[in-house]
Amino acid sequence: MMMKGITAGDIMTSPVYTVGPDDRVARIIALLCIHRISGVPVVDKGGHLMGLVSERDILDAMHPGVAGLHGTKPRRRAQRLRDIRGLRARDIMARHIVTAAPETEPLRLASLMALHKIRRIPIIVGKKLVGIVSHGDVCRAIFETEQWPPAQGARQAGGGGRPSD
Repeated sequence: MMMKGITAGDIMTSPVYTVGPDDRVARIIALLCIHRISGVPVVDKGGHLMGLVSERDILDAMHPGVAGLHGTKPRRRAQRLRDIRGLRARDIMARHIVTAAPETEPLRLASLMALHKIRRIPIIVGKKLVGIVSHGDVCRAIFETEQWPPAQGARQAGGGGRPSD
């Protein structure tokens, strides 16, 4: 499928909501809830990407070892809710982040997301964050090409495999 030159730079969200490494988890939670986003990059004062905090990272900090949060088996049964008020972004952020350049094609982004089981990819130039691409952004870019919807006469999903009369 040819994407007609669409790149991450065309579909990324920019500017990006970000937090600093010393921001408290409560601020991160508020940011995620207010803006209805599921993760936020952590950047230094120069805008360089340091990590990423997702809803899953926060849940894992609140409920360490609970099954399914990171696709692992539980180490123990869920205990009381852990007090995370003193935690900062640097304490819970993922540090090994899959990133891409603005020139990256949507199909490559989709492959990276599937391979690494992630739903967002920060877009960087050098080490500086310039945007972010979500799974939804990638799907829309792929689905909205001229190849979709299928040409008339092509088989449609759910049609039982027989053309209609």
